[in-house]
Amino acid sequence: MKSFSFKLPRLGASPLISQWLLATIGLSILAQLDGGWVVSKLALIPSRVWLGEVWRLVTWPLIELGPVSLIVTCLVIFRFGTDLATRWGERKFQRVMLQMVIAAAVITVLVSAVAGVSRFARCGGWAVGDALVIFWARQFPTQQITLYGMLTLSGRKLTHFTLGFTTLFAIYLGPVVMAPELAACALAYYYPSRWLHS
Repeated sequence: MKSFSFKLPRLGASPLISQWLLATIGLSILAQLDGGWVVSKLALIPSRVWLGEVWRLVTWPLIELGPVSLIVTCLVIFRFGTDLATRWGERKFQRVMLQMVIAAAVITVLVSAVAGVSRFARCGGWAVGDALVIFWARQFPTQQITLYGMLTLSGRKLTHFTLGFTTLFAIYLGPVVMAPELAACALAYYYPSRWLHS
């Protein structure tokens, strides 16, 4: 079984990942400086999606509202996204991630409508991060990764750790609030294996 620590890939190894990181960093910083305009226009707001603002189904993960979440999201995109883009090719990686982002957003919009809670805004890359980790763990099930220098998990255990961590937050914050993350986890976990490996 191959073991490695949390070693980052070479910067610029994937042009798609570099563009994704630049967009996330740029929009997140702009969102902090513009008085709320970027968030009001790009966040996932179910009530606005119902009014035809369908671009929100794609743009919501590109805005992080805190410095720690921005750093963590960028590290996850860089670390796990680069491996997946290299393994799958950038075209397939982009297709799979767009499917996941849009599907998680649509599920969130539907769940919020059923729950009668459509006046909230969601942004951030937590859901995307969860999906990337699970996709990576499914693609590299026997490889091990050490988190924070103290917790070593194989790909399979990393999947269960991610699912458990997100579920715990959903118990405390509520399933509607955590709908994008729960949907992303489920979508990545149940994504057909034959499509991942073809």
